[in-house]
Amino acid sequence: MKVRILGTAAAEGWPGLFCGCETCKKARAAGGKNLRSRASLQIDDFYKIDFPPDTFYHVMKYGLDLSRLRYLFITHSHEDHFAKDEFEYILPGFAHNVEAPIRIYGNSAVIDALKQIKESSDAPEGLVELTEIKPFEPVKADYLTFTPIKAEHKYSEQAVNYLVQSESKTMLYASDTGRYSEAAIELLSRQKIDIAVIECTLGLLPWEPRTHMTFGAVLELRDMLVKSGAVDSNTQLVITHFSHNIGLLHEELEQIASPEDFTVAYDGIMLEV
Repeated sequence: MKVRILGTAAAEGWPGLFCGCETCKKARAAGGKNLRSRASLQIDDFYKIDFPPDTFYHVMKYGLDLSRLRYLFITHSHEDHFAKDEFEYILPGFAHNVEAPIRIYGNSAVIDALKQIKESSDAPEGLVELTEIKPFEPVKADYLTFTPIKAEHKYSEQAVNYLVQSESKTMLYASDTGRYSEAAIELLSRQKIDIAVIECTLGLLPWEPRTHMTFGAVLELRDMLVKSGAVDSNTQLVITHFSHNIGLLHEELEQIASPEDFTVAYDGIMLEV
């Protein structure tokens, strides 16, 4: 699997869209890895997790060809992960030579929203296939399997994270979530995880990690998975999905994460397993 993390920011982006705080001012001045767009991830040329409002920017920045996209998995319906109005541009007239069908997977809120768009736009049959997913029920998607993991995030719907597996390798993509339930930990503990990409929205803030993780909660999860054998010294550990409220630029995050063997993700970072 070739994995590119396209965006690494929380909902407001970094620097925040309308923000004039000192951290955002420093990020604008520093540029580079401190400029973070909304979260998304691409695997090879055919798989994508989440569809943020910065998707067009990602296409331009990284030379993506979404006409080749075959599978799109959505974590939940928050707009920074699911820019539903952008799906209009899959339609004929806006897009040509799409390798249909594009198979889109999400919870009931996501699928219901897409069904309404599909019906109101009179989309051609066979252009998209919509499938509602359930936590812990694997989805076979050609040469990869995606298992939705129950996330602790949006209480009005069931948000999910994803365990992505090829024949020989496994990746955990954990965004957005607070501390996992016992059921999620039990499933993950039975795996051999090669890459763990874990959200760290709250950084070192003294907040309870109910719907997002602090770095302390990330370390707790890492330690539980090490204890079970799911994570070991060969696992690539990565943190992502940062809010500007944590007040730490990229190099400052690295100073905290590196001693714990975590890589700090930046927009466009490539991971391979």
